[in-house]
Amino acid sequence: MTAYPTVTLKRGAESRVFGGHLWVFSNELADGFQSFEPGTFVRVVDSRGRFYGIGSVNPHSLIAVRLWTRQDEVIDRDFVYRRLDAARAARLQTLGDDSVCRIAFSEADFLPGIIIDRFEQLVVYQTLTAGSDGLGAFVLQWIIDRLAPNVVVQANDSSMRALEGLPMERAIVHSSLVGDIAWFKQDGLSLPVDPVRGQKTGFFLDQRLNRKLMQSFLRGGESVLDLFCYSGAFGLYALSAGAGQVTFVDGSDRALGITRDAVTANGFSNVEYVKADIFEWLKEPQRQFDVVSLDPPALAKSRSKATVALRAYRDLNARAMKWVKPGGLLLTSSCSGLISRQNWRSAVEEGAFKSRRTVRFLAFGTQAPDHPVLAAMPETEYLKFAVLQVL
Repeated sequence: MTAYPTVTLKRGAESRVFGGHLWVFSNELADGFQSFEPGTFVRVVDSRGRFYGIGSVNPHSLIAVRLWTRQDEVIDRDFVYRRLDAARAARLQTLGDDSVCRIAFSEADFLPGIIIDRFEQLVVYQTLTAGSDGLGAFVLQWIIDRLAPNVVVQANDSSMRALEGLPMERAIVHSSLVGDIAWFKQDGLSLPVDPVRGQKTGFFLDQRLNRKLMQSFLRGGESVLDLFCYSGAFGLYALSAGAGQVTFVDGSDRALGITRDAVTANGFSNVEYVKADIFEWLKEPQRQFDVVSLDPPALAKSRSKATVALRAYRDLNARAMKWVKPGGLLLTSSCSGLISRQNWRSAVEEGAFKSRRTVRFLAFGTQAPDHPVLAAMPETEYLKFAVLQVL
């Protein structure tokens, strides 16, 4: 038996954890856990002393314990290496290649709070919880030992770290980067990643299959509006599939500059760039497009904001639909994990009613398979995507 201290589940709080969920909330624990330092590893038992697993505790978080293992084992360097090796092997099995993918996806890989994205010779990682932060040195060493990248960036500036009481920091921690943009190849395109100044890990790998799904609906020559374009991936995939013209819109000069570079790097033309507050810009349709891509940032930052976020999704989709030619397509997304798929779809349907447009759902998508969903933890599913025909 490990020498870790013990926390105890209240009577009646065992069923969800027993069923495979990896979170224990603060109101599910008997008193005593409040005295532990954030990130301390503990043995989790029920009111009768039965063992449920080893987890990291944070008494300052609503999620008080995150389970790492159901075995009574030590969480050390060897443990981290075994888990990361298993995560990498899973990518090789499902994708056939791990040169560009999410290598580790937090709880879905039984590594709570650890994110690793690989972009060929660049690796960007995050340790988002108190428990994972204490293992950060092992994570970095595994990346260097197993992936042998030219550059490693630690992207620890997520708001999730603030909720865990952790400092915000973002830095190159291995070697150096020429400039602040790196490039990688995927699906025949040269794509930019902004690891030091960008959002999250610098590029959204989770939308890969949805971009390819969009391509399957293009026949050549379409006009495309790419809203919240960031580094332009949806528009670039559209141009690669034969779109005739793409308008990239974002509120960031930096994002539009990176998109310009990506368009040039791939030899595309017939594009335009618009800097705008998209929520306001969409209010007055200036023209219509064959295809509109709407990929906003997460609008629900907490459960208390979910209702407000659903109204925002409704209004955004209603405004975007007015920019679609009759019979054209709206590609709409939500990356808010706190919004359920059904509630988000209802918001999109309400947006159609508000815009006085009739829509048909043609296809649905989710996050790419290198962002797996743990069946016992619906929270690991966050990305919603739909292709709608707007009549």
